[in-house]
Amino acid sequence: MISVCIPVYNFDVTELVNELLAQANRINYPIEILLFDDHSHSYFRKKNEPLGLNSKVNYLEFDFNIGRSKIRNRLADVASGQWLLFLDCDVMVDDPNYLKRYIDNLPNAKVICGGRKYGPKPFRPELLLRWKYGVYRECKSAYIRQMTPYSSFISGNFVIETETFQNIRFNEELSGYGHEDTLLGIDLKRNQVDILHIDNPTIHMGLDSCKEFIEKTEQGVSNLAKILQMTPCMRKELEKSITLLKVFRFLRMIGLLLPLRWISKFYTPFIRQNLCSKRPSILIMDLYKLTILARLYTKGWRKISQP
Repeated sequence: MISVCIPVYNFDVTELVNELLAQANRINYPIEILLFDDHSHSYFRKKNEPLGLNSKVNYLEFDFNIGRSKIRNRLADVASGQWLLFLDCDVMVDDPNYLKRYIDNLPNAKVICGGRKYGPKPFRPELLLRWKYGVYRECKSAYIRQMTPYSSFISGNFVIETETFQNIRFNEELSGYGHEDTLLGIDLKRNQVDILHIDNPTIHMGLDSCKEFIEKTEQGVSNLAKILQMTPCMRKELEKSITLLKVFRFLRMIGLLLPLRWISKFYTPFIRQNLCSKRPSILIMDLYKLTILARLYTKGWRKISQP
């Protein structure tokens, strides 16, 4: 049996759950769906509560927000299946063979990643940054992802053997948004767990506004720096596998930290203005991430960042 683990936060998952149930019924494969609501607004709780009436759905609401890593671990603790399918709540499945494709590949690996794709270009300009970044940086074929299987790991659409997950789990030291999948990928590599990437993407539906995405990006970069502090022995390997860290290390070695800090101090308002415009630049987004790293480097990261 597969336990579908969906942490829910401020999103209506009715269509996603109904599609998964329909696919499981069509191929006569046993599944359970676990929906743990991480203290969403009452509007979304009322939308999703009726799903718990289905005998194959376990719906639970938390009284306070416990965070992305903790709630995924709690889902796994309650799951009864031999396999866990982790899905983000703000995705949709448009392939009628989505579930079957995962099931067919279960004998081939203990971790299987399906990938991600995005829908049509949004009309609202405040959503363009998240959509554009997703299309150009996150949508990769299985062939490309398999070339760097661990650094390409994403937590929003993957299957993992329950026993394997319980031996590793999401690291609960990370708080806020971002890079919990990076850390899990590191732990999978440490434990020599093979990852199989296949073309079985979900559609990412929940597009953040530019301001929300910028805030999440700042949290994510901060978490990335925290990972370097938590795993100093993996620093060189991370700097080789994560493009942002690789570029930052190069700029640091040739003495360009000061210009990055200068840009951060004087040009951040202009950078954000571009990112929230009708033509946001992904390269400027990359530059913004580098300035955040440069700022964090001055706040104590230096001890573990020397080449």
